[in-house]
Amino acid sequence: MGGPQIFDPDGYHEMALFRHWLWTGVFPLGDVFAFTPTVFPAVHHEWGSGAILYLCVTAFGAPGVMVFRWILSLAIFVLAARLALRRSSAAVVAFCALLAILLGRIGFTTIRAGVYTMLLLAVFLTLLDDDRLEPRPARFIAAYVALMVLWINLHAGWVVGLAAVACHAVEQALRRRPLRHLVAALATTPALMFATPYGRYYPIGWWRSISHARDKVPEWSSLTNTPGHAGLIGFSAALLLLVYAAARRGPRALPGLLFLLAAAVAACRHQRHLPLFALAWFCATPAYLTPTLLGEMFESAVARRRVSRAITLAALPLAAALLVTAARNHPLTLVLPAQAKDVAEKAPILYPTGAVDYLARVHFRGKLFTEYVPGAYVSWKLHPDVRVSLDGRYEVAYADGVLEENERLFGARPGWREVLARYQPDGILLGRSYPIDAALGATPSAGFVQVYADDVFHVWARRDLGLPVLSRKGQLVPAPFP
Repeated sequence: MGGPQIFDPDGYHEMALFRHWLWTGVFPLGDVFAFTPTVFPAVHHEWGSGAILYLCVTAFGAPGVMVFRWILSLAIFVLAARLALRRSSAAVVAFCALLAILLGRIGFTTIRAGVYTMLLLAVFLTLLDDDRLEPRPARFIAAYVALMVLWINLHAGWVVGLAAVACHAVEQALRRRPLRHLVAALATTPALMFATPYGRYYPIGWWRSISHARDKVPEWSSLTNTPGHAGLIGFSAALLLLVYAAARRGPRALPGLLFLLAAAVAACRHQRHLPLFALAWFCATPAYLTPTLLGEMFESAVARRRVSRAITLAALPLAAALLVTAARNHPLTLVLPAQAKDVAEKAPILYPTGAVDYLARVHFRGKLFTEYVPGAYVSWKLHPDVRVSLDGRYEVAYADGVLEENERLFGARPGWREVLARYQPDGILLGRSYPIDAALGATPSAGFVQVYADDVFHVWARRDLGLPVLSRKGQLVPAPFP
């Protein structure tokens, strides 16, 4: 990693949901965090990830979270490397690993539930390879059911595992290999969707979530929009190697190719899927390349004593440099960017830690307009006293139009006064650069006064609340985890 890890805001609303369940003893089918219109059922498909994260955070704090993350990452690498080495030489696997690491880093710069999808996909790909070598129907079905139930409760990415098995079934059918157990396993999936706390409501919420447009979320944009086009360049190189292997050996000699192509299409459409493609590509491509002329060239080059010695001499200092860099970057440190320097360094996420600390100190209660990212942090810190207007669950919990209303208010666009009149919030938490900041100052009739300010966030509250005014401009604000 290039530096201390930024805690992903999704983790906060995941933990807040599980904590609410613990506090009340009732698992919420509807939303309990927002005052704006929400849908029913509000199916949070990452609730299981939130439960694990909550237990880890409360028991071990930030170091525990990071250790757990490194354990998961190592498990993914070990599973993928073992699978790649089954039918390939170490030389080819090492070459492919470099490209896979480059692709896998893009889109996974924070701690998030998607790591479980990566781990379980590696497990599924291993199961499918086992099935190619020696089909064991009963064992496969049992493993599929157990793993899929776990996956469904952790992350909506379980559809990737479903797609992998379906593509494998098609390939087995084309090769006239046993596939009844594959069809039987796939047939259990609709019933497995009920094995969550949401019960019969899960399919409704799941479909709404995966079919919801995410065009305003950068990671769901096209691969051509990656910074510096690094993702597109690496993706193109990976595809070229696939094309080369298919041309030299023929598509029928490349097991798992159908799923790889499906993953490639998904990655091309959405940056978010690039790590999944990278994982599937790394598991399969070394075996594709090993029997080819290119694979033989890698093996023969490494077999030469001079080349092998040169690689070793280059690898040792590189490994040492990476270890030193990792140690300097505090691999067990979690960061909540909240300071002026984080703005200057263009941190991808900013947390209103100082503003929320102020609201807690003055015992603020009521409805608080929040931006997309800070909303989850507010719910984690101030629920149930404070309800938010929006957070990262917008495709899970919020009714159509809520996001647009939020943007209208914070952007001080035509109709922003009507939004205030409709919801009558008690406060507004916003980044200092939003136009509504100046608009509220120029509109005393709106009835709001700025009660808090730091270098990153401001808080406006209803004048009749009589909250004390606090300025932390030019100061470091508290940013404790969690």
